[in-house]
Amino acid sequence: MKMCCFCLLGLFLAILSGCMSMSGYKQASLYEEASLRHHAYATGTTRATATEWRALASEFQKVIDADVQGPSADDAQYAIASSWMWSITVGDAEAPQQAIKALRKLIHTYPNSEYRPLAHYWLGRCYDYINDDSQAIMQYQLVGNRYADSQVSEPAKLELARAYAKQGYPTRAETSYKSLVDSSINQEIGDVAAKELQVLKTQPQPLSPPAKENIQIQPQPRPEPQPVKQPKSAAPVTDPEPLVPKSLTREFGLTAKTIVIDPGHGGKDPGGFGSGNLQEKGIVLSISHKLREVLTAKGYTVLMTRETDHFIPLKKRTEFATQHKADLFLSIHANAADSSRANGIETYYLDVTSTDKASEKIAARENINSGYSIQELETLLDGLIRESKSEDSKRLARHVQDTLVQNTGAVDRGVKHARFVVLIGTKVPAILIETGFVSNPVEGQKLITSAYQHKIATAIAQGVDQFLGKTGETPFAKAQSLRFVAKGVERNK
Repeated sequence: MKMCCFCLLGLFLAILSGCMSMSGYKQASLYEEASLRHHAYATGTTRATATEWRALASEFQKVIDADVQGPSADDAQYAIASSWMWSITVGDAEAPQQAIKALRKLIHTYPNSEYRPLAHYWLGRCYDYINDDSQAIMQYQLVGNRYADSQVSEPAKLELARAYAKQGYPTRAETSYKSLVDSSINQEIGDVAAKELQVLKTQPQPLSPPAKENIQIQPQPRPEPQPVKQPKSAAPVTDPEPLVPKSLTREFGLTAKTIVIDPGHGGKDPGGFGSGNLQEKGIVLSISHKLREVLTAKGYTVLMTRETDHFIPLKKRTEFATQHKADLFLSIHANAADSSRANGIETYYLDVTSTDKASEKIAARENINSGYSIQELETLLDGLIRESKSEDSKRLARHVQDTLVQNTGAVDRGVKHARFVVLIGTKVPAILIETGFVSNPVEGQKLITSAYQHKIATAIAQGVDQFLGKTGETPFAKAQSLRFVAKGVERNK
């Protein structure tokens, strides 16, 4: 069976040439001309060189420049990525990185685009092509977790199994292959998964990996998998050991991290007030959006409990984190006090024991509209806190608090613990960050500036990286063994 590496692109040639719902004659004309040329190049009607594919990407960029939020702007952005991916086949050395850049821009600029599942899938394929296995795995996992009903879900699962085999994790690969064999709707993908699973199980020693295949992009009527690949050569392969500290049950080296950001308050609940009708809810939402951008750029999967100014009970926020299988939970707030002189940053984690009176007062204010009954709270406090990630949360809080104080120069009010309802019920490290006092005239004005908000967001992201034992720009280990990552975490304890 002859398969191609980037066969799914053909599914969307019709979209690229047919989605013409554009605002404005000029934009429509630009898009039509570029999409027709794309179709001619991709089908082989016109033989295209790397230079011509580059020029075509520039033509699609003109469509976006005409109206960056136009009805077909995301179509054009996806077409740019497509053009770069096709350019890989004609030997353009810069094409893989350009395709990655275009796909990431699509994801971040057009969050509601129908192309998002495709963008994550093709990001995985591009990263796989340049041998960045960690990033590839993250993208495939993201497709499976967030877009399980999409057309690329099963192809992503197949690539995930292959990536695990390449990295020397046969148990993970076998589990992924078996899942496809047992439940695949696409028979060809199921058949290929079964064959590759058999190869994986019958090899007494890991084989040397085959040479990296050139990416081929051919239009196909439906997705098809790649030919059978052999597992990657490695030292004697065993399942990776859990990372230390042992209270972290997730293996942070290979599993894509999902971080839930919870912008406090919203809607009918304004939160704290400052001078000039300054409201906490708007400030923390803006900080949360910036934090999402920073964390996403580092490679994390990031979700927010609220994207806009609407009210969500505290109970629903932790339910959201549980539903989306979060690995970390960050609740973003801004403080308020009776005294306008109060200032500084403090970070909280959940603990059943009481802390100081001021912390109890802050917790009481933040716990309004929790959505829990008294009986439910008693049950949660009696049971869940004993099994909560209190020590992990404490370490996370310390790292975040330290980077916030260092980066902002704000007063260090310390790491504290209190009974915040929004942290109750989470079984992963969870913290609540009071980023400053809106009630303080000076600090309140700083909190509404974009530059200071970005400084806060960057500091929080750095704290997250330190908590996970990462010092580079990406939180995902490139190491062959998770033991290396475990040492990094231990050093940062």
